[in-house]
Amino acid sequence: MSEYARRNVLRTAVAIGTGAVTGAGAAAKSGDGAGGWSSVRGDPGNTGFVPDATGPKSPVAVAWTYDHGGRFAVVDGTAYLATDDGSVHAIDATDGSPEWETEISTASGEAAAVAGSPAVANETVFVTTRERDPDVVALDAATGDLRWRENELGYETNQVPVVANGLVFVVADKVLYALEARSGERRWRFDPEPMTTEDGQKRGDPLQREPVAVANGTVFAVSNNRLFARGVETGAERWTDAVDDWRSSTFSGRPIAADGVVAVVRDDTVTIYDAETGERSSSVPVRSLDVLTDDRVYAVTGSGAADRSTVAGYEPTGDPVWQPSADVGSIASAVVGSEAVYAGLEKVGDAAGVAALDRADGSRQWRVDTDATPRQLAVVDDTVYASGDSLVAIRAEGDEPGDGGGDGEASPGFTAGTSVAGGALLLEWLRRRTATEQ
Repeated sequence: MSEYARRNVLRTAVAIGTGAVTGAGAAAKSGDGAGGWSSVRGDPGNTGFVPDATGPKSPVAVAWTYDHGGRFAVVDGTAYLATDDGSVHAIDATDGSPEWETEISTASGEAAAVAGSPAVANETVFVTTRERDPDVVALDAATGDLRWRENELGYETNQVPVVANGLVFVVADKVLYALEARSGERRWRFDPEPMTTEDGQKRGDPLQREPVAVANGTVFAVSNNRLFARGVETGAERWTDAVDDWRSSTFSGRPIAADGVVAVVRDDTVTIYDAETGERSSSVPVRSLDVLTDDRVYAVTGSGAADRSTVAGYEPTGDPVWQPSADVGSIASAVVGSEAVYAGLEKVGDAAGVAALDRADGSRQWRVDTDATPRQLAVVDDTVYASGDSLVAIRAEGDEPGDGGGDGEASPGFTAGTSVAGGALLLEWLRRRTATEQ
């Protein structure tokens, strides 16, 4: 029996025992989304790295394709996709079959397209909308039904809600808001005071639309000239760092926070801070910051070759220690699991793709072609998910339970309306299928 199939048998058995089977392959949702890829960069810290996340072993193949692209999260056996056409889809991560689809509307009933990326926590999917006065919307993760909306935050949200400590953090109208995840009520807001320049003048320096990062009870946000560390519960200041020359120096890109450190691009250099004190501890001489693991910084950068980018790994001290083998191709994006770096490859001719690169020596473990350059990757439960023009799941050959194809067909032996009464049939089908793999 494959590990993937074994996990799904156990997950389904638990769901049947608790009366939680509500759809094809549906699983009970956990309270906090732990153990999955809960936001576009994996976690509230934007790290692009989940330490216990394992990907598939070679040989691999596309297990299923879902005919919509966009940004997504994967939690408790379901992929939540904010599609390019502006709706939210829940997809069974086992076989790619749809669980539900929700079209977002405003409080007045007008259509409102979803923008950016979903975040999943507390059995809820959080998204923002594209309208001039955008909403923050919370949907029930099991059904897609509306739980609450907040539509009085101003305009220009950062399109990436971040959820941690029971709060939803979003930048709207250049102000950071902390909303109660269960109700949408405002806990606190942070609107930076103007900064004082060298000549004693006051100068506005509002927050950028980049997503904030949250770790260890602190939320980190950037303006053009400052990095702010604020307490999660009240928004109180913990520390602030500012560039030396506001005329020529800036912060750029999203901050990334992990246990004990926060990293951000400052003056075109990745700068790593002690998260508790704000002391600058080290720097990495690159302009890009993509992944922060327990021992390395990974950056997708130009390699010097024409029209080709690569990913490189650095020690926190700034020393380069890792690079992929030369046969990988031009890299557009990267995330990291426990054993490999997973790279989205730029389209060359008719082929784009996803490659797994060994974390020890950079050798290519496998490559799979995709229809378009992947804009986002995630690694969860021996599966790599990639979204370009469509969402695909990549697994080891033989680990493709259901083979639903993402076209709305449910797996053999049950339908999307499976109830607890049909649970015995579902479990028996899973047992028979996994028995053929022993």
